[in-house]
Amino acid sequence: MPEVSVLLPVRDGARTLALAMLSVLEQSFSDFELLVLDDGSVDASPDIALRFDDSRVRLLRDGMKQGLAARLNQGIGLAAGRYIARMDADDVCFPQRFARQAARLNAE
Repeated sequence: MPEVSVLLPVRDGARTLALAMLSVLEQSFSDFELLVLDDGSVDASPDIALRFDDSRVRLLRDGMKQGLAARLNQGIGLAAGRYIARMDADDVCFPQRFARQAARLNAE
C-alpha cells in the first residue's frame, strides 16, 4: 500500500500533462501511486500518460466526460494510499512536495 495516492484528473491536457506527470514522478518521496483520471479526452492525453513506463502510474479511462468532481470521487474510490494528494494536469510540483506533506501529516 503506498503512503500517498496522487489524483490527477485530465481532460484534453496534452500540452501540459507530460510535465505535470514528470514533476510527480521525480519527487524525492517515492512511496506513492499516480492515478491519471482521464475525463473523456479527445486529444493525446491518454497516450501521453501511457508513455510513462513506471509501475506507480495507473491510467483510468472510460471515454466518457463526467466532470472533475466525478473523476475525483472515482479516484478516491480506487486509491490505495493512506493519504490523498491532488494534482492538476496543468501544474507542476516542487520536488519535496510529498516528502514535506507526508512528514507533516505523520507528525500529528
